[in-house]
Amino acid sequence: MTKVKKAETILARQGLALQNNQPPDMSIVLVCWNNKAYLGPCLDSLYGSNLKCSFDVVVVDNGSTDGSLEMLRDEYPGIMIVENGENVGLSKASNQGIEATAGEYVLLLNNDTIVNKAALDAMVDYLNEHEEAGAVGGKLLNEDGSFQGGYAKFSTLPEEFLIATGLGDKLAPGYPSHYDADHPVPAGWLSSACLLLRRAALDQVGLLDETYFIYGDEVDLQYRLHQAGWQVVYLPHATTLHFGGRSMNRWKRRKMVYRGKMLFYQKQYPWWRAFGLRGMFCIMSVIKAFLWGFLYPVPKWRERAGKELQANWDVIKLSMKLH
Repeated sequence: MTKVKKAETILARQGLALQNNQPPDMSIVLVCWNNKAYLGPCLDSLYGSNLKCSFDVVVVDNGSTDGSLEMLRDEYPGIMIVENGENVGLSKASNQGIEATAGEYVLLLNNDTIVNKAALDAMVDYLNEHEEAGAVGGKLLNEDGSFQGGYAKFSTLPEEFLIATGLGDKLAPGYPSHYDADHPVPAGWLSSACLLLRRAALDQVGLLDETYFIYGDEVDLQYRLHQAGWQVVYLPHATTLHFGGRSMNRWKRRKMVYRGKMLFYQKQYPWWRAFGLRGMFCIMSVIKAFLWGFLYPVPKWRERAGKELQANWDVIKLSMKLH
């Protein structure tokens, strides 16, 4: 799509969204942090989808230094941009995007995704037809088209053990996500890589909890939706390509994922479950650190072992005191 065509398409969609001074059917919120290479294709997939509903797009930038903002201004004129001078976190930036828009539905969309008309139309149609649904999402696919994620229950301590040890992935691809469905399925929670929310539900339960920074915030939000009586629904035939993990290395991501899990248990579960999760993560990290310590003197393993030792030490500290 040429720059001129992009501009014409964006302005046409915005004209439809603002027709008769009515808010769009759907507001799409993307958060960007140094992900220019994926942001452009994601936006192109949105504007090339020819969706049935009207929509607008807001990109919240968390202090990118890779030219993302310059690209947006040059190639996507008219797109709403919220600029943060620093990385304020995914949850806070998403809230800024939600508050800056007025669509009846809000699509939280990772910028490292490629969407398609059939999936987004199906998600909007479902919320139009099912007033009891507060959120809906579909199947996430890897770059090669293989299964990445579907729907999950709210976790238990045994499930967290299977996840942390990697045993769960031996039992089922993408564990603890499920995908074996041929019809809409009530879910516990869905990934916010592509999650459509009803604004009326958000008005009732509140926005994302900014304490999480990143990871765990979408689980917490959907837990609150369930508590308020809203359904969260998985649509197996609504697929989105998600590259995933492009803004953070695996070791830093591990720390943030564990932080999100411990914070969720602390907020939403009885104290003994939160204590049990912290204890389990601490003991497992001590064991892993001990094993990696043996490999550290070996030259070919030294770099990897050093990163693993630091990552496990970070988790140990988190399990002692969440911060």
